[in-house]
Amino acid sequence: MAAVPVLFALGCGDPSEDRTRIADVEAPVSAAGDTAPASRSAPLAGSLARAASGPGGRTYTVQTIANPGVIIGEITGGAPTDTSITPTHDLSVCRPFSQSLVPSRDGGVGNAVVWLSGVASGPKDDAPRRARLTLDGCRLEPRVQRVALASTVLVNGRDAMLSRLRFTVDGEAEPRATVLLSDVGQIVPSDASSAAPGLVRVSDDLHPWVRAYIVVAPHPFVAVTAADGQFRFDGVAPGRYTLHVWHERLGTREQKVRVDGGVQTKISVEY
Repeated sequence: MAAVPVLFALGCGDPSEDRTRIADVEAPVSAAGDTAPASRSAPLAGSLARAASGPGGRTYTVQTIANPGVIIGEITGGAPTDTSITPTHDLSVCRPFSQSLVPSRDGGVGNAVVWLSGVASGPKDDAPRRARLTLDGCRLEPRVQRVALASTVLVNGRDAMLSRLRFTVDGEAEPRATVLLSDVGQIVPSDASSAAPGLVRVSDDLHPWVRAYIVVAPHPFVAVTAADGQFRFDGVAPGRYTLHVWHERLGTREQKVRVDGGVQTKISVEY
């Protein structure tokens, strides 16, 4: 679906100078809904890996952009979805619960992963170098989270049961990490899970309903939306990029976007 750009000039220059430039926001080049997460995670993993390189295969470099643009966006259209989970064993710990797979507020889509590919340079990723993943009540929280490349994920077990968590990426032959939890309060650090960009699926060999996703970002232009579906990328070098969106329940979207220096580009992607 085509998105209509809304443009704002940045800065406080000469009022007579028109600093608003037209930013090309084209119709999506692909769109697919999917309720099976694994079927869409393979292309996502590859796209995130390619996003670590700019045009010509150049590695993303940290540098100050003289006249950057800004992308302000929202993901909309997904109806709120709750999934009811009825565990089949370890019932002293694993009681039935509901989990929101499509958090939504004011028409937004939460837990959507949004990123730009084709970025060659820009600001340093200031995401925390430590993230936490907690198994509590026989579920993993947060469901979807973004971590910086080469960060440490602290896996915290709060359930009195044996769990074997595997950190896998579709297309990779072996799990990036396996974490065994057996004691209440146990904390296991994992560096291997964030060693390379990609979508890391966390699953429990012993409790198949346990699931989470870790998005390893190759640069700052990766976001996970809250329930309002909003996201923002600052410091984007002028150029043409592809904006990608992935949601475990709703599937993928791709959209071409042109960023001009000194311009805010508003973009809406609808499921």
